[in-house]
Amino acid sequence: MKHIVFAFFITLVAGCASTKSDYVFDGSTVESTKQGVSDVTKRLKPSEQLAFLKALMAIQFSDVRSVYDILDDPTMTDEMNYFIIGKKIDGLNYYEVLELAKSSPTKVSVSSK
Repeated sequence: MKHIVFAFFITLVAGCASTKSDYVFDGSTVESTKQGVSDVTKRLKPSEQLAFLKALMAIQFSDVRSVYDILDDPTMTDEMNYFIIGKKIDGLNYYEVLELAKSSPTKVSVSSK
């Protein structure tokens, strides 16, 4: 019985460890993108969660060249626009999303008040 429990534990740990690189985002719909972001975020450490959400925001606003781009498109003012993000991260895994965000001209920072 101990061997079964040990084998189950090892399988569980291995499954969690490979989630970031093995999970591929499905950006075909708003719902699938939102679910994928939620699933991955739940498996991250708090510091990784913040970095991931900052990356998603950088990706969302990567095509914005001026404030008029945002004002002309009311969907851009959403806190997290899963439609735009989904189009850009479809088929990518967690690490590829972080790399895509690094190439974005938009930089996101968090400040506490």
